[in-house]
Amino acid sequence: MDKIAVIGVGSTEFGDLYDRAINEIAVEALFDAIRSSGVKKDDIKSLFIGNMGSEMFVKQEHLGNMVSTLADLPVPSFKVEAAGASGAVAMRTAYHSIQSGHMDIVGVIGVEKMTEFTKQSETQGALATGLDVMWESNMGGTLATGFAMMAKAHMREYGTTREQIAQVAVKNHQNAKKNPKSQFKINVRVESILRSKMIADPLRLFDMTAACDGGSALILASPEVAESYDSDPVYIHTSKFGYSPLQMHLRKDLTTLTGTTFAAERAYENVGITAKDIDLAEVHDIFTIAEILAIESLGLVEKGKGGQATEDGVTSLEGSIPINTSGGLKGRGAPLGAVGVSQAIEMYEQFKGLAGDRQIKNIEWGLTHSMGGTGGTSLVTIFGR
Repeated sequence: MDKIAVIGVGSTEFGDLYDRAINEIAVEALFDAIRSSGVKKDDIKSLFIGNMGSEMFVKQEHLGNMVSTLADLPVPSFKVEAAGASGAVAMRTAYHSIQSGHMDIVGVIGVEKMTEFTKQSETQGALATGLDVMWESNMGGTLATGFAMMAKAHMREYGTTREQIAQVAVKNHQNAKKNPKSQFKINVRVESILRSKMIADPLRLFDMTAACDGGSALILASPEVAESYDSDPVYIHTSKFGYSPLQMHLRKDLTTLTGTTFAAERAYENVGITAKDIDLAEVHDIFTIAEILAIESLGLVEKGKGGQATEDGVTSLEGSIPINTSGGLKGRGAPLGAVGVSQAIEMYEQFKGLAGDRQIKNIEWGLTHSMGGTGGTSLVTIFGR
């Protein structure tokens, strides 16, 4: 058994969900996915919960039990943590649980509640835990400074311009306006991005994602069981893991996400396709430069040409390789534990023709890419029929 079916999806809106606790957000997304799938709640054999920072943000660990108790679902329930890749790793773990033959229907939830942190300094400090404590965050390093160094290196090596980097945000906000679950349904202009507050040169405030709350969920099933619920399901065909040194000073090249490249090459080989066969992708644009680095490292555009491809509209909804049709982390929102799962939901909706004004036609293969920290962990998952 290689491919595993996605038979149901569910999500909260992304944004400031002040009125809901983290387990309430998770269960809202789960029940939405159960309704979508048509399965009975008691048919679910296990829950896999992707979450980066419940202890930091809301002082709550033992999240698996919290969620299963509220859902009245007394099954094994596990929290999976891998920084910003937590949701994707939870999905991969659930995928393998079905592949092993021990389970036939499982639930995957990605959830984060980040707005409990009201001070920017507190949020930045918490997010820096995705870096090396000794050599990076304790020395003042943040995700912003890490990606700023990558941006500087890419600009110096390949001539990528500040305007090209800003175009990533322009495109993704345009896409997010077409997504009813997105955090930001607004247009932004290149000029506004370049005038926003400097965070870490050359990256400015509007190059960043915003902290928010949200939950996303999937119901996964074996192909045999899936046929009882959906005659034409969307399948996960493979999910591959890639590694780079956590510490940026140990990396040989700051312009390539080497863990992403490793995971992508293994995924393509496993399915028997190449990067040229991918019709659309959701990538981890936690900063604008991250999308440019990702599409190059995935082989979707030529190395060094990611900025130019963005400027030329290659990655737009009308382009040859649409990227972040959902709005990405930048526009849809970035509750970090939910990111990888929400990317999978976009794939499901695109393959099912449910994406509305952001619908891409005639798709055969889709890809999601999720990262932890500055790329220390990378997950590449390929979707198809």
